This record gives sequence, structure tokens and C-alpha cells, in this order.
Amino acid sequence: MGKQNNDTHTVERAAIHLTALPEHVQRMTIAINMDVDTGLTCGALTHAELTMGCAAATWTFQPRADPAIRAMVVAELYRHRSPNGLPVWKLRAVGQGWADGLDGLARAHGVDVG
Repeated sequence: MGKQNNDTHTVERAAIHLTALPEHVQRMTIAINMDVDTGLTCGALTHAELTMGCAAATWTFQPRADPAIRAMVVAELYRHRSPNGLPVWKLRAVGQGWADGLDGLARAHGVDVG
């Protein structure tokens, strides 16, 4: 949905349509990578907030602003089997960051960045 100015800061929004995902997609990682060309780090996340909502609930997570971090996994969505056997999506707030930015994040998820 792109970037939008919201008074004193920029807001970036995205929409995820979980029902449109193929059945083989079991997990989705929501990550950010700061604009390292301008020297920006996660220390600039003074107004960062991940808000997710659906018909049943709304969740809000505020990752910590950390100037030593250049990339961060903010949250994970994953399929889970409910007690009645039906699949449901769950949200896990993570907030794990990497000082070496996108390279470190990619390696942590099994991507060879050689």
C-alpha cells in the first residue's frame, strides 16, 4: 500500500490476504531492512508499530529502536492446527535484529549471500 506521510513521520502500510495464500505456505516472516545508503539504522524506528487486525482481534507490537541494528524480523505469521483440526493463522512478535543488515537476516533464513 506504500508510504504515506502522517504529520511528523512516514507511515508504510501493507496488506496481507491470508486466505489467498496457497496451502503449502505455512509461515510468513515480516522483516524490515533500513536504507543503509543513507546511514539509516533501526535507531530511527522511534514511531515503529506493527498493527495487524482481523474480524476477531487486533494486535500491536512496537519494535525497539536500536541504532546498532540495520535489519529486523518484526513478526512471523504461521499456520497452526486448532484443537478441532482446522488450520488457523497465528502471529508471533519477534523483534530480532542484525547489525550486518540484510546479509545477516538472509543468512539466518538459509539464503547464501556469498
